[in-house]
Amino acid sequence: MASLFAAQLEPYWCRVSRLYQPLLNVNDEQKKRPKLKPTERFIFYTKVLSRTIDSNSHARLTTLLYCSQDIGCKSFFQKEGMGFLHSHLSHPNLPSKLREEIVQEVIHKVRQMFEFDDNFGYDYGCGVEELSDSRSLEYCLVLEIVVHTHEDVNN
Repeated sequence: MASLFAAQLEPYWCRVSRLYQPLLNVNDEQKKRPKLKPTERFIFYTKVLSRTIDSNSHARLTTLLYCSQDIGCKSFFQKEGMGFLHSHLSHPNLPSKLREEIVQEVIHKVRQMFEFDDNFGYDYGCGVEELSDSRSLEYCLVLEIVVHTHEDVNN
C-alpha cells in the first residue's frame, strides 16, 4: 500500500507567490493584479528541493538549489523569460524535460499575477509627469519547487 502512494505522486510541485507588495497608492483591485511598467523588475527567490521516497515509504528532503536572481518585467514577458528561468533553474539533478514543464508553469502563473501590455509599447521619458512616475519598482517572487523521486532500497 505504501509503494502505491509513492507511485501516485506527481513528478513535481511548484508554487509562485509574491513576497511582499510594494507600497503603492492604489485600490484593492490593482493590488491583486498590479499593472506592470517596462522599468519594473522581478526578483526571483528560488528554492528547489528533491523529495526522495524509498520503497519503505521513508521520505528525505534535499536542497538542490537555493538562489535569487532578477530580471526586468519587460524582458521576462518578451521571450527572454523562458531562457532566464531555464538558466535560473539549471541543476544536474533537475532533468531538462521536467525543467521545461516547470518553466512553462512558472511563466503561466506569473502572467496570472500581473497585468501588463503584451508589447510594453508605451515609451517613458517624453513628459515631466511620466518622468516623475517612472521609478523602478521591484516585485519579489518566491518560487518553491519540490521534485519527487523514488529510490529502491531493496537493491
